[in-house]
Amino acid sequence: MSLFYPVQRFGRLGVSYGITPSLLHQRYGLDSGERFHRDIAWRVTQLMEIDRMVANDFVELGIGFTEPFPRATIEPFGQRFVPALYGCEIVYSPSEEPSCGRKGLNKEDIRSLPRWSIERLEASEHVRTVCEQAQWVRNHYDREAAEKRLSLSLHSPPLTSLQNLGSVINTAVSMFGEDALVLSMEEPELLRAFYSNVTDLMLLCLDYFPRIDGRRLSTVFVGDCTVAMISPTQYEAINLEYDKSLAQYARRVGAEFFVHQDSGATPHLGNYFRLGAVHGLDFGQDTDWGAAAQIFPGAVASCIVFPSWIRAHSRNELKEELIRLAQSASGFSSFTFSVLEVDMELSQGKIFEFHEVFKDVASSFRK
Repeated sequence: MSLFYPVQRFGRLGVSYGITPSLLHQRYGLDSGERFHRDIAWRVTQLMEIDRMVANDFVELGIGFTEPFPRATIEPFGQRFVPALYGCEIVYSPSEEPSCGRKGLNKEDIRSLPRWSIERLEASEHVRTVCEQAQWVRNHYDREAAEKRLSLSLHSPPLTSLQNLGSVINTAVSMFGEDALVLSMEEPELLRAFYSNVTDLMLLCLDYFPRIDGRRLSTVFVGDCTVAMISPTQYEAINLEYDKSLAQYARRVGAEFFVHQDSGATPHLGNYFRLGAVHGLDFGQDTDWGAAAQIFPGAVASCIVFPSWIRAHSRNELKEELIRLAQSASGFSSFTFSVLEVDMELSQGKIFEFHEVFKDVASSFRK
């Protein structure tokens, strides 16, 4: 997972950056392997030092912290917590986020999955690992101070035990690969049974982890990255019910609900509208933002900018496209350009050009 920095607001428009593990490894020597994820004290101190170096190297972007503070996420398994609870091996790398070893799709195993309960959740070795890290953090640091300085982030809220839960389809694809998509066509009811089991687990986590942290859950988000791999008809028939369960939970506890899909979400906008109240969108830049603003007026929106697009276009082309996107998204209460993967190549100069262009565009919209 990239290392994220707070949104910088320029009126209604904003910009945010995330630095990839590969850049952190190549430039700063950060080893994001198993120790980084499993040793929370090590993780906190390493990231504080990284924040100091980022502030020095990326001063033009306004990211990093000259006075670093503890703000690491508590994610012993990266963003593969849910697959880990289903028995998938978590594979660590010094320069990439943890990945998930695939499981063979055994239909009988799915049919015999036991239901989740709070007792089963608490008995899990993986949950105990998370809780131990959370307890260590509570004993050593002020989470509220970190939240105030960083602001809560969908992708990496500071010093909280709540894991990135993804979505039912993300979990299925992480665990079974393309076999999950085949199952959706050949035995959709069996896939629905798996999705129901995963949803029960996610709802338990949404209740359990904030409670042990002693905090109120303010935001729930569904990470639907792999929804781009299915049609709107398939989503409506199989996925909609389970994503809606998360949206309904958010409403019950008074939390805002966000939808994340890091690709063009246009075909699925209608189905996302059927989830109920959606307060925020986090979609790829090739989404039809004008259509999204009409469907979700007044929501906050984040446009995930593709690094390949930044690299491939001139300053003038960048400016033209940012202006077009900002104009099409005028119906949102705020609109943020999020570059979530600043890698080594972008850091050689192109990301600074992008930032200058963004500031120029943002200033024109404030007049």
